[in-house]
Amino acid sequence: RGGRMGVIAQPDVVLLGRRVAADQAFVWLAAGTIVSIALASYLEEFVLKSLPNYDFFFTMAFFELAVFGVVSHVTIRLRAATELASLGGDGAFASPRAASGPPPRWSDVKWWRLEPRAAPLRLYAIGAACLALYASLGKLAYKYVNYVTGTVLKSIKLVPVMIVSVAWLGRSYPPHDYAAAGFLTTSAVMFGLGEAESNREANYAMGFVLSFICLGLTAAQSNIADACMRDHGAGVDENMLYVNGVGACFVFAFLVISGEIFEAFAYFTRYPGAFALLFVRSVVFYAGAWLYTLLMKHFGAVAAVAVTTARKAITVMLSFALFRSDKPLTAKYAAATALFFGAIACEYHKSEVRRRREERARGAKGGRRGGGEHGDGD
Repeated sequence: RGGRMGVIAQPDVVLLGRRVAADQAFVWLAAGTIVSIALASYLEEFVLKSLPNYDFFFTMAFFELAVFGVVSHVTIRLRAATELASLGGDGAFASPRAASGPPPRWSDVKWWRLEPRAAPLRLYAIGAACLALYASLGKLAYKYVNYVTGTVLKSIKLVPVMIVSVAWLGRSYPPHDYAAAGFLTTSAVMFGLGEAESNREANYAMGFVLSFICLGLTAAQSNIADACMRDHGAGVDENMLYVNGVGACFVFAFLVISGEIFEAFAYFTRYPGAFALLFVRSVVFYAGAWLYTLLMKHFGAVAAVAVTTARKAITVMLSFALFRSDKPLTAKYAAATALFFGAIACEYHKSEVRRRREERARGAKGGRRGGGEHGDGD
């Protein structure tokens, strides 16, 4: 059985300490990623659009960054405690079974301790500032544009990257990349026209400006994270801990200086369910990001792109189905959505082309190896 995206042909995968068949692991990870991030998106839009007089966008960003930072720290400390237990607690390896034994007791974990950093704090501070601004301004953009428009605008980061690469570096792209860029650009224009038609009193132009600023911020943050992990050998958990943790501190400082934290506290006192929604949304979002990381680790970037493509489509459809008040399905919105799905189709086609290319390369390599063995036998 060949399977799609090379999933079936892979050996079994270990998930949460249990060995699972590769096809079953892919289904669970893909479904978990899509459901978790779709649920987090639903909760985010519910908070922003349905809670009465909710106007605390930086507070939502703080919750998200803080949860990611805290969970990353917990993960690092548990891993360090497990490794110490496998060494017998004194740096001497105890036994082969100890490394796979029961997890350490929480009372034995040194929660206050930070592991030595691989990357300089200066880089993490710059990356944290970019991430803090991206998370905060990205949430603030939803004040001026609807959730689907904001989602589409965040998805067009491919376009400026292609423009710079073609105009400056002289790089060429396959036709489906140009088609995807065209679909995304036209879709964003149509969503803008739809916003102008349906939200005449809203300053939708500000939402577009903030979203475009976020594109630059996320590109800068991604490059800094790449420098930390590739040039300095930092791990993913370390990068997430410092970038999200320091970013949460930056946002918290802004909350105190601006006074939003006191207004938010009063709001949560009046509506305690809002606090629970923000916390649950952040935890669910982290779960989705964690499952996506496992998916990419075990099945590669091609499978991850296919799952991300499905997740974007489901997010857009759910938003139109469940939150119709600020985005009536006018002709402009319908055309913009169709164009966005066209871009998604191009993205999926690109992942399929890459998958087939990789399968042909593996097949050719296996054929050469088999041919060599057959020749020896002759």
